[in-house]
Amino acid sequence: MKIISFRISGSFAAFRDPSVTSNQTVYYIPSKSAVVGILGAMIGIKRSDQLGDIYSEEYLDFFKQTSIGIQLESIPKKVVYFTNHRSIKEAKTKPFKTEVVENPRYTIYVDTEKKYFEKLSTALTKNEFVYSPYLGHAYCPASIFDVIELDAKVVDFKDVYTKCVVLDESETIDPNFILKMISKDESSLMIERHIHHFFNDEKFDGRVLKHWIPINNSIYKIERESPRKLSKFYKIGEHSVCMY
Repeated sequence: MKIISFRISGSFAAFRDPSVTSNQTVYYIPSKSAVVGILGAMIGIKRSDQLGDIYSEEYLDFFKQTSIGIQLESIPKKVVYFTNHRSIKEAKTKPFKTEVVENPRYTIYVDTEKKYFEKLSTALTKNEFVYSPYLGHAYCPASIFDVIELDAKVVDFKDVYTKCVVLDESETIDPNFILKMISKDESSLMIERHIHHFFNDEKFDGRVLKHWIPINNSIYKIERESPRKLSKFYKIGEHSVCMY
C-alpha cells in the first residue's frame, strides 16, 4: 500500500490538555484528533458548518477512513509564561499560566481512502492549502516539508522495531505490553495520556490511553503485546510505524 509521510515544524506548539481548565497545559505531541484536524484543514474539510453540531459528516468520514502515525523528532522542551486575566466571578485580575512547546518537529504518516489521499498528496506536494496548518493554536503557524509517498505493509507486532509513538491500548498496567530499549546511551522515552477518539460500532467514541513516545531518535523493540483493536503496525523500510 502507499502512505504519505511529511515533516511539520514551527516555533511553538500548543496542543492543549482539555482536562485542565484553570491554566493552559499542553502536550508534547498532538492527539489523533488534532492531526486529522490539521490534515482536514489542508484540503478544506470543515469540522462543522452548523451551530450546535460539533463534527460535520464529511469530517467524521475523513476521520473514520484515516490512520496516522507520529514520530517526535525535536528535543521536548516547554516554555511557561503568565498573563493577567480578569476574573468575572471574583471581580479581580489573576495570573493565568500558559505553556507552549518550543521548536517542535514531527514526522507524520498518513493512510487514508483514495479520494482523500489524492487531495492530500497534491496539497502537500504543491504546498497549497485551503486553510494554513498550525500546531494547536492560530499563534503557532507550521511549515510543511519533506513530503514523500512511501510503500508500506501491515505486519504483526512480533519483533517490531520502532522510533515512533506507540498507542498503548490497555486502560491500566498491562504485563503483556513491553517496550525494550535497544538504542545506545542517549535513548529515552516519555508517556503521555491523551483522549483517543475512534469509531465503536459506527459511534464516535473516545478513551484516555497512554502514548509511548521515543525521543532522541531512540529505537525500541516490542517484545510482548496484547491484541490490538485500535491500531496496526506498518512496516516502512527497516522500522515500523504504529498507525492509529
